Amino acid sequence: DTNMVRLFSLGVLALVFWYGLPTMVVNCQYLCDSVGPSSSLDHVSQYGVTFQFKESRTVGQFANGDFWVLGPVTIIEISPEYNSSTRTHGFELNPASYTQTGFDGRLNGWSAALVPALPLSISGNATLVKVISRDPNIVVTGNTPGLQTAVVLTILDMVPPKDGVLSFRPAYFGHSTSQAKTTTLSTNDILWQKSPKIRPPASVTAIPSLFNVSRNFERVWLDHHRSWTVINYHPLDNMPNYGADIATDTAEAALRLMLDDVQATQNGTCAMVRYLQYGIDVWGELVGGMQWQPNGGHMNGRKLPLLFTAAFFGIQQIYDDVHTAMNATLETFSEDSEIYRSPSGDVLFGLWVDCTIKGYWDSIASGNGNKACRDPYGYIDGTPHPGGFYQGCCTSMPWKDQVVALTLLPEIKNNWGNTLILEYVHRWVTFGI
Repeated sequence: DTNMVRLFSLGVLALVFWYGLPTMVVNCQYLCDSVGPSSSLDHVSQYGVTFQFKESRTVGQFANGDFWVLGPVTIIEISPEYNSSTRTHGFELNPASYTQTGFDGRLNGWSAALVPALPLSISGNATLVKVISRDPNIVVTGNTPGLQTAVVLTILDMVPPKDGVLSFRPAYFGHSTSQAKTTTLSTNDILWQKSPKIRPPASVTAIPSLFNVSRNFERVWLDHHRSWTVINYHPLDNMPNYGADIATDTAEAALRLMLDDVQATQNGTCAMVRYLQYGIDVWGELVGGMQWQPNGGHMNGRKLPLLFTAAFFGIQQIYDDVHTAMNATLETFSEDSEIYRSPSGDVLFGLWVDCTIKGYWDSIASGNGNKACRDPYGYIDGTPHPGGFYQGCCTSMPWKDQVVALTLLPEIKNNWGNTLILEYVHRWVTFGI
């Protein structure tokens, strides 16, 4: 199918054409075209959101394009205005809860107490996240997203080096003392030598553009609710809605960033910056207590960009945080807990969440029910249609993208912490179910 062709176009060229020729390095003050110099302003506007200050303050942008403002600052108005009647267009200061939200009353875990009152005076280092809600008449249930977009404004206690244009934004989520919040990272810290710099043959044309990769990760990805209903949190303008699409997009972006033309263009360096920024945000979510627990396709795709970020910055603490979380529970990442080694020694797909032997046979008989229900006898992959559409759309196919990336970057594979996914994908590709 199309997904398989796209994966193997990248995967085959990656495995065959390992190292490309040396590339030039782009020398540009602003790595992303949306970034400009700092200035004194009484407001900041981005993606349809405006933060109005009581008085002019020094304002600048991070390397990915998100804004910062020098504190102390008093914010007197944010538009679109929070509507307490419809409970829409909310915002949070220093988001740190993975069970409650002040963004929109239709989201699971709504708490009006998390929406600060205006005017809001902020000093020190802080993060303000504002959302634009979708039409309040839309019923947010099932897979329906409730948010249109989200914007991050970071308050700093000092102007960052070079006005911040080479700096990464602190993680938008988590405790203020976490290393994801306090680590100061620059584009000069990117370890470009970690890339295999693959040169594709001229005959391969189905390659994602670096411009599209850059745009896919331009805006913040809100992803910090510990339930499959996080799908309702995902802003339509910012990120994919469903976890399987997150897994595909993050893996294909990682593969695209391993080609040999990335560092030579503004689109390439900007794509790398924004992808690493996403990895920093996932780091903040992880150390803030977030788990992407197994639930079919919903929670896949967060682990690879996190470890990719660890590799390309050389941050051992990220690897340590991943291993600590996995030692506490294998359910930290969906990819690790939806596959298992059966008594026969085979690595199979399936989980026990909300699943019984009766439930398994009911789903087989009806073709409905839990799509990830484990074979209770450990002979074949789970789901009502083993090897069928669900594994193709939502689990096995996106995992193949990830395994290609792991194969190309052994450092990530060595720090993955669970090699079952490698065995599973090898069996899936080579033998089927």
